Amino acid sequence: MGKLRLIIGIIFIAPMFVLLGVLSMIFGGLLWALRLRQASYAVVHFILGWLIGWIYFFLGVRVKVEGRENIPRWGEKVCYVPNHSSMLDIPVLFGSGMWCGLVAKKELFKVPVLHGLLRTLHCVPIDRSSLREGFKSIVQGAERIESGYPMGIFPEGTRSRTGEMAEMKAGAFKMAIRAKAKIVPVAMANTRFAMEGAENLRIVHVYVKILPPIDTAEMSPEELKNVHTVVEDEIRNTLKTLPGPYGRH
Repeated sequence: MGKLRLIIGIIFIAPMFVLLGVLSMIFGGLLWALRLRQASYAVVHFILGWLIGWIYFFLGVRVKVEGRENIPRWGEKVCYVPNHSSMLDIPVLFGSGMWCGLVAKKELFKVPVLHGLLRTLHCVPIDRSSLREGFKSIVQGAERIESGYPMGIFPEGTRSRTGEMAEMKAGAFKMAIRAKAKIVPVAMANTRFAMEGAENLRIVHVYVKILPPIDTAEMSPEELKNVHTVVEDEIRNTLKTLPGPYGRH
Protein backbone atom coordinates (compact mmCIF):
# COMPACT_ATOMS: atom_id res chain seq x y z
CA MET A 1 0.00 0.00 0.00
CA GLY A 2 2.93 2.31 0.64
CA LYS A 3 4.05 1.88 -2.96
CA LEU A 4 0.52 2.48 -4.21
CA ARG A 5 0.29 5.77 -2.33
CA LEU A 6 3.69 6.68 -3.75
CA ILE A 7 2.43 5.99 -7.27
CA ILE A 8 -0.60 8.17 -6.57
CA GLY A 9 1.77 10.88 -5.43
CA ILE A 10 3.87 10.67 -8.58
CA ILE A 11 0.85 10.78 -10.89
CA PHE A 12 -1.20 13.49 -9.18
CA ILE A 13 1.16 15.41 -6.94
CA ALA A 14 4.41 15.65 -8.92
CA PRO A 15 3.01 17.83 -11.76
CA MET A 16 1.49 20.26 -9.27
CA PHE A 17 4.72 20.24 -7.26
CA VAL A 18 6.63 21.34 -10.35
CA LEU A 19 4.06 23.99 -11.35
CA LEU A 20 3.53 25.58 -7.94
CA GLY A 21 7.17 25.12 -6.99
CA VAL A 22 8.32 27.05 -10.06
CA LEU A 23 5.70 29.76 -9.51
CA SER A 24 6.80 30.23 -5.90
CA MET A 25 10.42 30.53 -7.03
CA ILE A 26 9.59 33.07 -9.75
CA PHE A 27 7.36 35.37 -7.72
CA GLY A 28 9.25 34.89 -4.46
CA GLY A 29 12.57 35.53 -6.18
CA LEU A 30 11.27 38.62 -7.97
CA LEU A 31 9.99 40.19 -4.75
CA TRP A 32 13.23 39.25 -2.99
CA ALA A 33 15.24 40.96 -5.74
CA LEU A 34 13.11 44.08 -5.20
CA ARG A 35 14.02 43.87 -1.50
CA LEU A 36 10.41 43.20 -0.53
CA ARG A 37 11.32 40.38 1.80
CA GLN A 38 8.13 40.14 3.83
CA ALA A 39 6.08 40.14 0.63
CA SER A 40 8.36 37.44 -0.78
CA TYR A 41 7.80 35.23 2.27
CA ALA A 42 4.04 35.79 2.13
CA VAL A 43 3.75 34.93 -1.58
CA VAL A 44 5.93 31.82 -1.31
CA HIS A 45 3.97 30.56 1.69
CA PHE A 46 0.65 31.28 -0.02
CA ILE A 47 1.56 29.38 -3.20
CA LEU A 48 3.09 26.46 -1.34
CA GLY A 49 0.04 26.37 0.93
CA TRP A 50 -1.99 25.37 -2.14
CA LEU A 51 0.55 22.64 -2.87
CA ILE A 52 0.31 21.29 0.67
CA GLY A 53 -3.48 21.20 0.43
CA TRP A 54 -3.16 19.27 -2.85
CA ILE A 55 -0.84 16.76 -1.16
CA TYR A 56 -3.24 16.28 1.74
CA PHE A 57 -6.16 15.72 -0.63
CA PHE A 58 -4.57 13.09 -2.86
CA LEU A 59 -2.92 11.21 -0.02
CA GLY A 60 -6.13 11.20 2.01
CA VAL A 61 -4.63 13.08 4.94
CA ARG A 62 -6.51 14.96 7.65
CA VAL A 63 -4.32 17.01 9.96
CA LYS A 64 -5.23 18.15 13.46
CA VAL A 65 -2.92 20.69 15.06
CA GLU A 66 -2.72 21.56 18.75
CA GLY A 67 -0.61 24.29 20.30
CA ARG A 68 -0.51 26.86 17.52
CA GLU A 69 -0.34 29.48 20.27
CA ASN A 70 3.19 28.19 20.96
CA ILE A 71 4.44 29.32 17.53
CA PRO A 72 6.61 32.40 18.17
CA ARG A 73 6.00 35.57 16.22
CA TRP A 74 7.73 35.91 12.87
CA GLY A 75 11.07 37.65 13.36
CA GLU A 76 11.90 36.04 16.69
CA LYS A 77 14.91 33.74 16.92
CA VAL A 78 13.30 30.31 16.50
CA CYS A 79 14.36 26.72 15.78
CA TYR A 80 11.65 24.09 15.22
CA VAL A 81 12.59 20.58 16.32
CA PRO A 82 10.19 17.80 15.17
CA ASN A 83 10.47 14.03 15.18
CA HIS A 84 10.95 12.48 11.74
CA SER A 85 9.27 9.37 10.34
CA SER A 86 8.11 10.23 6.81
CA MET A 87 8.68 12.31 3.68
CA LEU A 88 5.33 13.86 4.57
CA ASP A 89 6.77 15.47 7.71
CA ILE A 90 7.95 18.61 5.91
CA PRO A 91 4.60 19.42 4.24
CA VAL A 92 2.86 18.77 7.57
CA LEU A 93 5.33 21.03 9.40
CA PHE A 94 4.73 23.88 6.95
CA GLY A 95 1.00 23.22 6.70
CA SER A 96 0.73 23.51 10.47
CA GLY A 97 2.02 27.08 10.32
CA MET A 98 5.70 26.46 11.05
CA TRP A 99 7.28 27.95 7.94
CA CYS A 100 11.04 27.82 8.20
CA GLY A 101 14.26 26.99 6.45
CA LEU A 102 15.48 23.46 7.06
CA VAL A 103 18.87 21.88 7.48
CA ALA A 104 18.66 19.24 4.73
CA LYS A 105 21.07 16.69 3.33
CA LYS A 106 23.08 18.08 0.44
CA GLU A 107 21.86 15.40 -1.99
CA LEU A 108 18.40 17.02 -2.04
CA PHE A 109 19.93 20.20 -3.45
CA LYS A 110 20.86 18.28 -6.60
CA VAL A 111 17.25 17.41 -7.48
CA PRO A 112 15.77 19.62 -10.25
CA VAL A 113 13.07 22.07 -9.07
CA LEU A 114 13.51 20.89 -5.48
CA HIS A 115 16.92 22.55 -5.50
CA GLY A 116 15.41 25.94 -6.33
CA LEU A 117 12.55 25.46 -3.90
CA LEU A 118 14.93 24.68 -1.03
CA ARG A 119 16.89 27.83 -1.85
CA THR A 120 13.69 29.86 -1.99
CA LEU A 121 12.82 28.60 1.50
CA HIS A 122 16.34 29.52 2.69
CA CYS A 123 17.21 25.92 3.54
CA VAL A 124 20.79 24.98 4.36
CA PRO A 125 22.57 21.94 2.85
CA ILE A 126 24.56 19.74 5.18
CA ASP A 127 27.28 17.21 4.38
CA ARG A 128 26.95 14.50 7.01
CA SER A 129 30.20 12.84 5.93
CA SER A 130 32.31 15.84 6.96
CA LEU A 131 32.37 17.30 10.47
CA ARG A 132 33.94 20.48 9.16
CA GLU A 133 31.31 21.02 6.49
CA GLY A 134 28.60 20.05 8.93
CA PHE A 135 29.80 22.74 11.33
CA LYS A 136 29.71 25.31 8.53
CA SER A 137 26.07 24.42 7.90
CA ILE A 138 25.23 24.84 11.57
CA VAL A 139 26.89 28.27 11.59
CA GLN A 140 25.00 29.27 8.43
CA GLY A 141 21.71 28.15 9.96
CA ALA A 142 22.44 30.03 13.18
CA GLU A 143 23.12 33.21 11.19
CA ARG A 144 19.72 32.91 9.54
CA ILE A 145 18.04 32.49 12.90
CA GLU A 146 19.88 35.54 14.23
CA SER A 147 18.60 37.54 11.25
CA GLY A 148 15.03 36.69 12.26
CA TYR A 149 14.35 33.87 9.81
CA PRO A 150 13.16 30.68 11.59
CA MET A 151 14.97 27.43 10.95
CA GLY A 152 14.11 23.79 11.56
CA ILE A 153 16.10 20.60 11.99
CA PHE A 154 15.34 16.90 12.44
CA PRO A 155 17.72 15.86 15.27
CA GLU A 156 17.26 12.13 14.60
CA GLY A 157 19.40 12.67 11.49
CA THR A 158 17.16 10.73 9.12
CA ARG A 159 13.57 9.56 9.06
CA SER A 160 12.72 6.41 10.99
CA ARG A 161 12.40 3.23 8.91
CA THR A 162 10.24 1.56 11.54
CA GLY A 163 8.10 4.40 12.79
CA GLU A 164 9.83 4.32 16.16
CA MET A 165 11.47 7.56 17.19
CA ALA A 166 15.26 7.39 17.20
CA GLU A 167 17.65 9.10 19.61
CA MET A 168 18.07 12.81 19.05
CA LYS A 169 21.67 13.89 18.42
CA ALA A 170 23.08 16.61 20.67
CA GLY A 171 24.98 18.17 17.75
CA ALA A 172 21.72 19.01 15.99
CA PHE A 173 20.93 21.51 18.75
CA LYS A 174 24.11 23.54 18.29
CA MET A 175 22.42 25.74 15.69
CA ALA A 176 19.75 26.88 18.15
CA ILE A 177 22.22 27.20 21.02
CA ARG A 178 24.67 29.23 18.94
CA ALA A 179 21.88 31.63 17.90
CA LYS A 180 20.42 31.74 21.44
CA ALA A 181 17.11 30.81 19.89
CA LYS A 182 13.84 29.49 21.20
CA ILE A 183 13.58 25.75 20.55
CA VAL A 184 10.04 24.67 19.69
CA PRO A 185 9.58 20.88 20.12
CA VAL A 186 7.04 19.40 17.70
CA ALA A 187 5.44 15.95 17.99
CA MET A 188 4.02 14.57 14.73
CA ALA A 189 2.12 11.28 14.73
CA ASN A 190 0.93 8.98 11.92
CA THR A 191 2.61 10.72 8.94
CA ARG A 192 4.25 7.42 8.06
CA PHE A 193 0.83 5.74 7.63
CA ALA A 194 0.05 8.13 4.79
CA MET A 195 3.20 7.31 2.83
CA GLU A 196 5.95 4.76 3.44
CA GLY A 197 4.12 2.67 6.04
CA ALA A 198 0.64 2.80 4.49
CA GLU A 199 -1.42 -0.30 5.31
CA ASN A 200 -4.51 0.58 3.26
CA LEU A 201 -6.08 3.43 1.30
CA ARG A 202 -8.22 4.79 4.13
CA ILE A 203 -8.17 8.39 5.33
CA VAL A 204 -5.19 8.92 7.62
CA HIS A 205 -5.46 11.23 10.62
CA VAL A 206 -2.21 13.02 11.33
CA TYR A 207 -1.74 14.71 14.67
CA VAL A 208 0.63 17.59 15.35
CA LYS A 209 1.25 18.96 18.82
CA ILE A 210 3.38 22.08 19.12
CA LEU A 211 4.95 22.23 22.56
CA PRO A 212 5.90 25.37 24.52
CA PRO A 213 9.17 26.98 23.39
CA ILE A 214 12.38 26.43 25.34
CA ASP A 215 14.43 29.65 25.41
CA THR A 216 18.10 28.71 25.18
CA ALA A 217 19.09 32.32 25.94
CA GLU A 218 17.84 31.81 29.49
CA MET A 219 19.54 28.46 30.10
CA SER A 220 22.75 27.80 32.02
CA PRO A 221 25.70 26.03 30.35
CA GLU A 222 24.81 22.85 32.24
CA GLU A 223 21.20 23.01 31.08
CA LEU A 224 22.31 23.56 27.48
CA LYS A 225 24.36 20.36 27.62
CA ASN A 226 21.20 18.39 28.33
CA VAL A 227 18.68 20.30 26.23
CA HIS A 228 18.59 17.55 23.60
CA THR A 229 17.44 14.98 26.15
CA VAL A 230 14.80 17.37 27.51
CA VAL A 231 13.37 17.95 24.03
CA GLU A 232 13.54 14.27 23.14
CA ASP A 233 11.71 13.26 26.32
CA GLU A 234 9.00 15.87 25.77
CA ILE A 235 8.35 14.69 22.21
CA ARG A 236 8.43 10.98 23.15
CA ASN A 237 5.99 11.49 26.00
CA THR A 238 3.68 13.56 23.80
CA LEU A 239 3.66 10.96 21.02
CA LYS A 240 2.36 8.40 23.51
CA THR A 241 -0.73 10.53 24.07
CA LEU A 242 -1.67 11.05 20.41
CA PRO A 243 -4.36 8.86 18.75
CA GLY A 244 -3.92 6.26 16.01
CA PRO A 245 -4.16 6.96 12.28
CA TYR A 246 -7.63 5.70 11.35
CA GLY A 247 -11.20 6.68 12.14
CA ARG A 248 -12.44 9.82 13.82
CA HIS A 249 -10.81 10.73 17.12
